[in-house]
Amino acid sequence: MKIGDTLKKLKQNELPPLGTIPDPVLDFTASAFRLRGRFQTLSSLERILITVRHKEPDRVPVTPILGGGARQISGISYPDHSLNADKTAQVFLDGWRFIGGDLVILMLDLSLEAADFGQKIEYPANSTPYPDYTRPVVRSVDDYDKIPTVDPLTSPRMSEFIRLCRIIVKEVGLRSIVTGFVFAPLGVLSMMRGAEQLFKDCVLYPKKVKRACEIITGVLIEYVEAQCDTGVPAIAIDALYGSKSGLPKNLWEEIEGPFTKEISLAIKKRGLMVGVHNCGHEPYFDSQMRFMEPEVISFAHLPDDCSNRKELKRRYGDQITLLGYIETPLLVHGTPADVMEECRRQIDDLAPGGGFILAPGCEYPPNIPLTNALAMVKAAEKYG
Repeated sequence: MKIGDTLKKLKQNELPPLGTIPDPVLDFTASAFRLRGRFQTLSSLERILITVRHKEPDRVPVTPILGGGARQISGISYPDHSLNADKTAQVFLDGWRFIGGDLVILMLDLSLEAADFGQKIEYPANSTPYPDYTRPVVRSVDDYDKIPTVDPLTSPRMSEFIRLCRIIVKEVGLRSIVTGFVFAPLGVLSMMRGAEQLFKDCVLYPKKVKRACEIITGVLIEYVEAQCDTGVPAIAIDALYGSKSGLPKNLWEEIEGPFTKEISLAIKKRGLMVGVHNCGHEPYFDSQMRFMEPEVISFAHLPDDCSNRKELKRRYGDQITLLGYIETPLLVHGTPADVMEECRRQIDDLAPGGGFILAPGCEYPPNIPLTNALAMVKAAEKYG
């Protein structure tokens, strides 16, 4: 795709798949937007494109990753938010319209995919859904061989999420960036087995775990391909267990790494950007970048090979766009002034040279006031 064609599509309110645009064209377009940003306020799309090409926009992009927290705006129950795409869309759109932000990350509860594999899920009225671990799909190691293949286009929750993507893309257009989302296969499996028992099985019965991951990955590839067809420009892969909160690095690389690579390749073949979300402690940036080759990593804690933010920027700042990483306890217990000050410090350390998007380390806590989400957006505007 040529430079003129890219700019023409953007003017026509169309977003071509960024993976289909050659790097020189993306860099030229980002530079043109950056020049305009010296004199005018940029759109969210322009701001994000400049940032992921590692140039500095008019200000740092920001997303509060509101998710279920925005239910407060219109009083939608958690079950409706989780199970009804129309209600879910209203929640995400309310958060985007009332609080703001440059990305709409469609992060729902992590039991979504497991529910369609037959896992019994509890849906509290005012809290995140979670698996009923008294009724796991995988009760013993023999059950790994019995995990069914399901169709994400017709299974209840995945099909609703695909519909959600379509609704949000249509409503948002090019006024913001919308990202799809998928839980990596070990994560899905942990919802059906329990994380602690799954980790033991990874050590004692790795072949059985990998066989289950193979079945799940086949479904997840169909799932992300369906998300690609909705018009989202990016999809995030939640590879939580590629961190010290999950498996040792070598074991994660052996068991889940190759499957996350397959999912990432399926997304990239459609021309979409790949993001990685990992809110675990000391995530393995190097391993996850090698397997998934993401453009963006969303994180809550420093990676295992970095001791501070400046080292993080020095080691990874020119390879990846960093999205994070305001801590959840600060959002829950801090004042808006506290949150804005931490945002300022992170902007100072991570924003120079581009490649940084201000965000929480994970989803904004769903049952606290939205004042600190607004504080993050204001901090990006004031300090970014």
